[in-house]
Amino acid sequence: MARSTILIADNSCMIRKGLRSILQNLENSEVIQLIDNKEDVCEIVHKRKPDILIINPDMLPSGCLDAKKEFLNGSKLSLILLSDKKNLKNNLKADGYINYMDGQNTILDMMQEILNKGSFPDKNSETISSREKNILKHIALGLTNKEIADQLFISIHTVVTHRKNITQKLGIKSVSGLTVYAILHNLISMDEVK
Repeated sequence: MARSTILIADNSCMIRKGLRSILQNLENSEVIQLIDNKEDVCEIVHKRKPDILIINPDMLPSGCLDAKKEFLNGSKLSLILLSDKKNLKNNLKADGYINYMDGQNTILDMMQEILNKGSFPDKNSETISSREKNILKHIALGLTNKEIADQLFISIHTVVTHRKNITQKLGIKSVSGLTVYAILHNLISMDEVK
């Protein structure tokens, strides 16, 4: 599983460092930077491209109610607001909220829920190639390695190598999981599945 990257933006040094200390208890995540200057927020978010931004709303760029669009134009940025205001949930659309009075377990539970929901892509992995998509389509249709090799005029060894690469890149090991992936990504239709 890929490590999720987190930025924390707040005016208070104690809040930033305290929250970073709490978040060190999360597996598969890493706080990559603490931001203390409102003017630097957008630039750092664009540059670092975090999976999660935890930010005090006072540090949002002025007039920015939909911060997700402002920051990364539709990328999978999870926005968590950090504040002591109780009615904050009604004002801004965010994926989560941390109140300054929340305890460590409350924060960790909420963050783990965000991480579990997020399914953040592995920034180091490559997308599958067109040849691998073709192999995946045949796998999802229920063909054996030999049948795929015969249809595509390649060796069985090549098919096996492609299957290993597909499994590694997608992190999906079962044929049923690969079939679901193929359907969701329009490589095959439900009607084609045997």
